[in-house]
Amino acid sequence: MQTSPHPSPRRALPALVTAALLACLLSLAGGSPARAAAGDGSVSDPNIAYVGRWDTSSGTAAVPHWTGAYLQTDFTGTTVKVRARNAVNFYASIDGGPDVFHAGVRGTVNLTPRPLSPGTHTLRLSYRSGDTVFQGLVLDSGARTVAAGAPTGLVEFVGDSITAGALTDRLALDSYAWKTGERLGMRHTQIARSGYCLVAQTGCTGLSGQFFKTASTGGAAWDFSRYRADAVVINLGTNDIGHGVSGAAFQSAYTAFLRDVRAKYPTAHLFAVQTLKKRYVTETRAAVSARNSAGDARVHYVDTSGWLTDGTDYEDGNGHPNEAGHTKFAERLAPVVRARLGSGATVKAAAPGQPGDPSIKFVGRWDTTSSATAYTPYWAGAYYRVGFTGRTVKLKQRGTIDLWARIDNGPVTFYDDVKGTVNLTPSALSSGAHTLQVNYQVVAGSYKGDAVFQGLVLDSGATTFAPSAPAKLVEFVGDSITVGTTSSQNARTAYGWLIGERLGVEHTQIAQGGACLVAAPDGCVGLERQFTKLNPNAATPDWNFSRYRADAVVINLGTNDVGHGVSSAQFQSAYSSLLRKVRAAYPQAWIFALETFRGRYVPQTEAAVKAAVAGGDARVSFVDTTGWLGSGDLTDSVHPNDRGHRVIADRLAPVIAARIGA
Repeated sequence: MQTSPHPSPRRALPALVTAALLACLLSLAGGSPARAAAGDGSVSDPNIAYVGRWDTSSGTAAVPHWTGAYLQTDFTGTTVKVRARNAVNFYASIDGGPDVFHAGVRGTVNLTPRPLSPGTHTLRLSYRSGDTVFQGLVLDSGARTVAAGAPTGLVEFVGDSITAGALTDRLALDSYAWKTGERLGMRHTQIARSGYCLVAQTGCTGLSGQFFKTASTGGAAWDFSRYRADAVVINLGTNDIGHGVSGAAFQSAYTAFLRDVRAKYPTAHLFAVQTLKKRYVTETRAAVSARNSAGDARVHYVDTSGWLTDGTDYEDGNGHPNEAGHTKFAERLAPVVRARLGSGATVKAAAPGQPGDPSIKFVGRWDTTSSATAYTPYWAGAYYRVGFTGRTVKLKQRGTIDLWARIDNGPVTFYDDVKGTVNLTPSALSSGAHTLQVNYQVVAGSYKGDAVFQGLVLDSGATTFAPSAPAKLVEFVGDSITVGTTSSQNARTAYGWLIGERLGVEHTQIAQGGACLVAAPDGCVGLERQFTKLNPNAATPDWNFSRYRADAVVINLGTNDVGHGVSSAQFQSAYSSLLRKVRAAYPQAWIFALETFRGRYVPQTEAAVKAAVAGGDARVSFVDTTGWLGSGDLTDSVHPNDRGHRVIADRLAPVIAARIGA
């Protein structure tokens, strides 16, 4: 985001003189001071929190400077609108939901074309480009803003185009800086701009000086009393080398910059990040050492070697990560920052039962980094498990969804089309410790439920705890059969879920209805490609396989490929590729390649398994499923019914158990 510089207000008169003069003028005019009422949604409403470097001096228009600045507030009512002066592009997130892009809008922009349920909601607004001027909110009659429960901690990121998220789809929102801040549950700022250096040179603005200014251009000094950073992450040096900055000049400037940042943030931890292209590494280390030797123990060097992979994690050859690369960067950086801030720092830990609570175990592929307040499960069969105290538990749901909940290993209860605060204990439990497991209806086809976890509501004084969990995990990869389509509870009554429960292991279903092995030109999702992704329907980001390790992987693919023109040779090649990807993800897992229940591509599946074994992978097995299912086990000619899934589980569970000892 780039905005034209806005001059700072003229030097104020002494406060007492100003107040007296204003009172006198108002008395003559017969009026009273015009000031924003808390809750009115105006620019100066104290319930609106501005994060980043904003010029709010006019009282009627707030202008964000640098990239990644945002505002947030809570509000009551069922609708919210934002006033835009001229055409602008921005993102808005309501109730922790996705950041919805509003392109080229102006005037009064309706952020809730579908009214919300009555109650209190959250709003976050971040500008991308255009006339980036916030002129206030329009609320329902009688509604008001409410101060947002924002984290107290703040992390500031200083850098160039990489920190700004250049070349990604959403720029600042896709950057490692934004993702790291969200992952830490902290407020975050990005004092970054494309092409900037550390050392000022002809044609390259130096952040060693511009960092201390209100805007990315111009000379107005920033008022550092507006906020205090708890951590500052500096990622500079990538561009300096192209502008003739010597090693000595860089080291001297970096050392001085660290000193000057320390003067503004006396207690912050400062992190000097090794640039991804490994430029000025020795000089950056030396600058950190110099500050440490001067007695500043809160300055740290961050070695990023091996964090990203060439060819897969970059948009270009100039060191700009793609969305997946930024996600990987954030996943490596966040623990480094968190370790230094420690439990006693100002980072606000997730409250019991809220997203980020370490006592909640999320099984499957959940997006836990895009938002600190809303976790989204992808693929089928994802679930979470948590222990809690007290007598009641409620689930906070953003939008309408079908879900299943099980308390204390009791019966599974189905909740149909629920939203808001869902009471899972209409009859109070006995006092003590309890367990809860929840999974959502598979969002696919015509069913578009809002499968988003926003937290639990517990009794006053109650808390959560980590329940005992299985040590092993089995992953099932497939199409609608593995999803459990046409069975009574979808993923819950599919053979994968049944086997996992029977063997006493964690289980995931990396499956989607209609999926192929090979990505087809007509749009059939190819799991050979999508197996490595967080989302079955998105090219990025990649899934972080360090989140869990599978002890066994069951592949059941090929049923749909024949209807999409996939040749035998294509299928065999893709199957071999998938086996390699699974092995790379899970080096010790047993891999089971199932013969499809309709007997499609059987020779090719067997050949891919034999090739893997011949290549030295002895932990791959072909599973002959001939005769497993009869006509009474199917709801149609393809999909097993509940009995059919139980039959598959009866036959397959012992095969898996024999290999992994479950």
